[in-house]
Amino acid sequence: MAAAAALAAAPAASAQGAPATAPSGFPMNAYAELGSSIGQASHFGELGWTDEQFGAFLDGMRAAFDGKPFEMDDTAHKLSAEMNRRISDIDTGTKGPSQGDYPLKAYSAFGSSVGLGGHFGELGWTQDQFDAFIEGMRSAFKGKAYEVEDTARQLAAEMGRKISAIEAGAAVPAPAPAFDPSKLVAYMKDASQRYHLQLSDSGLGYNVSAGRNGIRPRPGDTVIISCSATAYDGTTKLPQLSSARVRSKLDQMFLGLREGLQMMTVGSHALFVLPPALTYGHGQWPEGVSPGSPIIFEVTLLDVVPAGAPDQR
Repeated sequence: MAAAAALAAAPAASAQGAPATAPSGFPMNAYAELGSSIGQASHFGELGWTDEQFGAFLDGMRAAFDGKPFEMDDTAHKLSAEMNRRISDIDTGTKGPSQGDYPLKAYSAFGSSVGLGGHFGELGWTQDQFDAFIEGMRSAFKGKAYEVEDTARQLAAEMGRKISAIEAGAAVPAPAPAFDPSKLVAYMKDASQRYHLQLSDSGLGYNVSAGRNGIRPRPGDTVIISCSATAYDGTTKLPQLSSARVRSKLDQMFLGLREGLQMMTVGSHALFVLPPALTYGHGQWPEGVSPGSPIIFEVTLLDVVPAGAPDQR
């Protein structure tokens, strides 16, 4: 479930009030915004759940965080399978009907399964941070999602990197080698030759293949993409900035990806080299990424939902 927020490109909605600042690390509102983003991406508000059912689901997540998860029985497995199917239906615009009623304990067990998959208990979060995350999910369920700010995107990137390491059974990946910003011009010139790039006026390096149709995303549209990020050296993977089939509003993405995606059509593949001015600039860079360095993205544009379309989420 963290994959939907792994890019610095989480969906946003109307701004709401958020909790106060955490004692240390990321501000507390970042956890609330991350929970809200994941709640939106999981379409909980569109599944037809009651408040009681969603509350049972959150209770299961809390139980997993506390190290006392509910056990998945046959009914919970059936609920999980149906939810995965219905979420996939929503993503593809088909929205299949519910296939039956389930006891509240199935929702709690399903929530525990999701909580275990998120590895929240292994990420070192405090109870207050987890509570803020859950409150963000609840707000999204009620249709009052938080606006996602840069700190929440940075938290999502760090969380994605650590979860990837946990699931791989490995230590947290070593950070990318440091980059000398004074060599940016020379680097972009060399990258243009190595990757057969064209350079835009903004400094974006791009190599875009043809897609299946002529639909191109425009400002205000929502895109569904798969994205793999690599450090400037071309070999160090950046799982914290990579994701499979992530859905995001174009306007919420890095400036460089926003520009590059508008060159693509559905089904096309591209390689982008984003200079720092088109990613984090002078802001806070995520752990594991050399500040001021270019970032290489391989992107596939899977679908475009035009602004104002009935099924836009």
